[in-house]
Formats: sequence, C-alpha cells, structure tokens
Amino acid sequence: MHRLPLPALLTVLLVPAIAVHGWLWPYSGTDVDTFLLPWFRHIQQAGPIGAFTAPFGNYAPPYLYLMAASTLLTPWIDPLDLIKALSVTGTVALAAAVWHLVRTLAPGAARRAPIAAALIVLLPSTAINAVLMGQCDAMWAAACVMALAAASRRRHAAMLMWCGIALGFKLQAAFFAPFVLALLIQRRVPFVTWLAAPAAWLATLLPAWLAGWPAADLLTIYLHQADTYDGLALSAPNLWMVADTLPALHDVPLTGLALAAAVGATAAYVAWFSVAPLAGRRLAEVALLAPLIVAGLLPRMHERYFFLADVIALAIALAWPDRRSIGLALLVQAGSSLALLAYLSGYAVLAVAGALPMMLATWRLARPLLRRPANDNPALRLAAI
Repeated sequence: MHRLPLPALLTVLLVPAIAVHGWLWPYSGTDVDTFLLPWFRHIQQAGPIGAFTAPFGNYAPPYLYLMAASTLLTPWIDPLDLIKALSVTGTVALAAAVWHLVRTLAPGAARRAPIAAALIVLLPSTAINAVLMGQCDAMWAAACVMALAAASRRRHAAMLMWCGIALGFKLQAAFFAPFVLALLIQRRVPFVTWLAAPAAWLATLLPAWLAGWPAADLLTIYLHQADTYDGLALSAPNLWMVADTLPALHDVPLTGLALAAAVGATAAYVAWFSVAPLAGRRLAEVALLAPLIVAGLLPRMHERYFFLADVIALAIALAWPDRRSIGLALLVQAGSSLALLAYLSGYAVLAVAGALPMMLATWRLARPLLRRPANDNPALRLAAI
C-alpha cells in the first residue's frame, strides 16, 4: 500500500473512514441524551449569549461557546446532527494538528503526514468518540498535539499557550502536564514564560464571565466534575479496572493507594526526564508516556481518557514507522477500543481485556526510556524536583 500514489492511498483510507462515520451517525451514546442535548436546548431557549448568564452543564465554556454558535443553524439542521457535526469538526482539527506534528517531528516523513491525518479520522477511538458519543476530546487533544509540535521547535511560549487552551476544553489535558513540566525544568525556561498557560486558560473563561457566569463557579468547574462520578475505575483500560473485577479486592479501599501511586509515579517521571535533553523521537515518546502513566494509575478514569495517548502513538508510528512504534500504536489503540466497547455494551470484561495491551504498551515504551544516559548524574535529578 505504501507504493500507491498519495491521492490513491488517502482515498483508500478516507472512504472507509467516511463509511464508518455514516454507519455510526444514527446512533447515540447516553452522554448525548443525558448531557449534550439538554445543554443545547438550554442555549436555544436562553440565546447564545443569555445562556451564559448563569452556570449550566459541567463542561468548561470553550466547548459551550462552539455549541452556542451551532444553535444558530437549528432552523436548517437537527440539534443532534449539529452536536455530532461539531465533534467531527474537532476530529478534522485534530487530523490537521497531527499532520503538522508528524512533519515537525520528522521532516523526512512529510509524505506520511497526510496519511497520519487520514488515519486519525479512521481510528475506532476517534470515530466512536465523535460520532457515537458526541464528545469533544479531539478538541483538547488537538491543542496538546500543537503544544508538542511547539515543544519540538523549542517555542515554549506557544507550547504553554496551547496547553492553556487545551485545559480550557477539558481537565484531561492535565495528563500532558508532567511532560510539559519536565521539559520546562530541563530547558530552564524562565518562570515568567510559564504564565502563558494560565493566561491562555483564563482567556477561555473571559467571555462567559463577561456574560454573567460567576467567576468563582468558572474557576472551580473542574472541582465540581470530580464529584460527578465515584468508583475505582470507570471502564478505563488500566490497572485499577483489573483490580476492580477481583472479588478478593471488592472491600479493600484502593482509591488512596491509586492516588498515591499516580502522584509518586508522576513525580518520578518529572524527576527522571527533567535532566537529560529531550528532542526528536525521545521527546515524542516521553510525551506519550505521560498520559499513559497518569491515566493508567489515577482512580476514577473513564474509558476515553487514553485518547491523547491514542493520537500521539499514531503520530510516532507515522513519523518513525518501525516495529516498535507500530506495535505500540496498535497496543494503545486496542486498549482504548476495547474500553470504549465495554462502556457501550456494558460488558466490563472488555475493559479488563483492554487493560492488558494498554499496560503492556506502557511497559514497552517506558523500559528503554528509563535507561540512564551516560552523562546522567542522579544528584541532579533530586535537585530538579
């Protein structure tokens, strides 16, 4: 297939992607009926600006701004179709970001960059996320991908601004934060530059605040989200999903242990990668390891919280297509896809099955990255924390 002319190859990839989207379009997950459609109708009734005079929904404002803009098309398009079209637009933006990332990471991979973009649209996790679930994960993931591209070019202010925008869409963008923190420390980026991230995040809240949404509620919206769900694992393909299915552990309070493991592993990650220089493939693989560790060890993770890992793994596989990168991408995608099927079908065993390739991918990725560079000084790692 790689010998096909590029237009023909893109056609081979995009035709089935469009067919899958069309096949899934008539169906909807519970989130659409429970959350997204009621928010859409609220905006219709209150108006695109009036809706923001008081808190509604439990998403951060940037996605709601886009939803508000889409309500202007309701005289011609059904609300459900608009919600799904908005999510698919996010997928298109993500595909463009991955195109840019692959070209940035490996200039010799320019021909494979459009192939990576087409594969993003074809991935089971992106199609299910956008069309079936109506989610906006592609939007924050696209911003994180742009941040990684900026990091590769050492444009730190741009990287941090993209991170702030990503956080404006969803808290899950914080899964990328350990990588950003390690990079800022390793490259000794001035602290004043760090402020670009919170400045960009606050800018995403400004329109809602000007419309009347209380600042205190805007600043704490992610704290409210944390109380929405309870449970050790919520169909996430991680270690705790496996533990949650073992009868012997049902009465054991593991949430505290999970939090401690996540915090400890994240601190170790930042300490380890904040000393040796990060560039090229190592930079991309260290970035991929961050969401795998955070989503893999935190409790209360959902089935779609490995979304960013799906995307970065694919980008690495197209930038450096060898057995290691392609194998990692397949393992990560298998884990995410099985977890999504578990959520949609109600069969938790599928999420447990998905945890196995996801944990294997994490281990296979981490093992070579954790080998100590020849010029490494352990004392510097402690000083860098």
